[in-house]
Amino acid sequence: MRGRLPVVIVIIGLFVCAQGVRGQYDVQFSRYFETMGYYNPGVAGGTEDMNVTAAARVQWLGMEGAPMSFFGMTDRPIQFGGREHGVGVLLFTERIGLFQNTHMAGQYAFKQKLFGGMLRIGLQAGLVSRSFDGAGVKIPDNEFFNPADDAIPKTAVSGMALDMNAGLYYIRKRFYVGAASTHITAPEVLLNENAYVKVDRAFNFTSGYNIETANPLLEVRPSAFLKTDLQVWQAEATLRVFYNKMFNGGVSWRMNESVILLLGGTFGRLQAGYAYDFPISAVRLASSGSHELVVRYSLKIDKTKTGKNKHKSVRIL
Repeated sequence: MRGRLPVVIVIIGLFVCAQGVRGQYDVQFSRYFETMGYYNPGVAGGTEDMNVTAAARVQWLGMEGAPMSFFGMTDRPIQFGGREHGVGVLLFTERIGLFQNTHMAGQYAFKQKLFGGMLRIGLQAGLVSRSFDGAGVKIPDNEFFNPADDAIPKTAVSGMALDMNAGLYYIRKRFYVGAASTHITAPEVLLNENAYVKVDRAFNFTSGYNIETANPLLEVRPSAFLKTDLQVWQAEATLRVFYNKMFNGGVSWRMNESVILLLGGTFGRLQAGYAYDFPISAVRLASSGSHELVVRYSLKIDKTKTGKNKHKSVRIL
């Protein structure tokens, strides 16, 4: 294999920072390398095609009220002002117990050549909506609890607030690295006059490298992902092997949480990937694991009117 020491250092460096792992507001997609648009707007318009991506995740199967998530995104490159840019729109919704979280946003990425690679600076603006089904709350009526507490809604309540993300994404040859901040505005969502919920600002980092092997049909792709709200941390290391750029499989390790099996394939313009999370924490006593499916379809953009195609795909996902 023709690996490079700096790549290893970057990936290991992401984990040196991770001291513990607990839950955060943003969902942790096991196939984060294909759903990076959820975390970092800098990836918008990263290929020469228009991409339509959909992801569904069922977490902690067997546990009542466990998270169920759906993510959908469309992104594409555009040209104006004599240079290339990227744009995208996304929708995310998740059900956790009595809460329903929804995000709707638009993305823009500015592209700039830098040190022989491509730097993308991305911005995202949209709305975050949170709802709570107060009718589902069961409070014991005894001396230790107060069923009439006004801080706990008794009916379905909801609210929304402005939400913004920003990110950097850099690719040079077969190497990539990204950093982003989500929920920059730290939105507070007012549910009613007595209750509100806050979405904390968070940060994420990713890095990876495509390694050629002596066999031209095989390619190895290590990657890593870290996200934090500076209070808690969640880190993941992944190793995937690709055969003939068509079939792929691999494993991930999410620190103190799970071991993940990854399977995927590319069939023309359609990509599909599956992940199964086997819990290694105490969650395994109540759940058989988590399942995730990601599908992407790439639509070729017709640029015959311009007379030439300046797009060059350097995205590694």
